[in-house]
Amino acid sequence: MVFNPAGERGKGEEIVLVNPIIYKYSKKREVFTEGCLSFPEIYADVERPLTVKIEAQNITGKKFTLRLEEFPARIFQHEYDHLQGVLFFERMQPEILETIIPQLQALEQKYKIKTGMQTPERVNTNT
Repeated sequence: MVFNPAGERGKGEEIVLVNPIIYKYSKKREVFTEGCLSFPEIYADVERPLTVKIEAQNITGKKFTLRLEEFPARIFQHEYDHLQGVLFFERMQPEILETIIPQLQALEQKYKIKTGMQTPERVNTNT
């Protein structure tokens, strides 16, 4: 994966991480509003560890470790979740997820109208 701790295209330095693994999470956690490009205009609070330690390889196979804190740690965890098949709303507390179900269903309907196809799985409303 290519990761930019600044979290903004054109700013900061991009880091290549081959086969990254988060090997340590801080006990201290923080709730912050997240969004996702895969789910446009949907935002909600997600609790995540404040600090993570990562082990990865560079493009030549050399192992390295990285310690990230606060916003860069949150961005990395969000993107790492994608590699693990986890979406940001799967990290939400049930009562928070409940508040965005209508938006998720509206996005699903919009997809169906634009493409003429059903989504592979319906949004689960039985939380």
